[in-house]
Amino acid sequence: MKVLIIYDSKYGNTKIVTENILVGIKQVEGIDTAICYAKDVDPQIIASYDALIIGAPNHMASPSQTMKKFVDNLTEINLNAKSVAVFGTYSGRVRVTDRAVKKMEKIVEKTLPNLKLLSPSLSVRVKGVTGPVADGELSKCQDFGKRIAKQLNT
Repeated sequence: MKVLIIYDSKYGNTKIVTENILVGIKQVEGIDTAICYAKDVDPQIIASYDALIIGAPNHMASPSQTMKKFVDNLTEINLNAKSVAVFGTYSGRVRVTDRAVKKMEKIVEKTLPNLKLLSPSLSVRVKGVTGPVADGELSKCQDFGKRIAKQLNT
């Protein structure tokens, strides 16, 4: 099973979350995982992965424009992926699932209807707009990675 985690990050918080999700995935055998910044990913590489995990920061109660454009561009690729998972970072009051992550789920379901959306998605709180990631949130990232890996291994 090959999994690609694609992220967008303005202040580095979503990148840190991505790296911690990778730590969780690596706790499960049988998953080959790579991470890539959305603006740097080669579309030809994306096609070879079995699952995608997409992460974006919350920008004005919506996923970043970079990530929305990235997902739109996935329609032009003949994907091998069968599954997709979503995560995001946000600031403000504590929420189980942030609005931007909910919007990203809807965007993915509409744009990539052939992919199974793995759930629940992950929302990670940061302190203020620029961060850092709030205390206790990184363990949630590792748990998310491990849970997604187990779902993919079944």
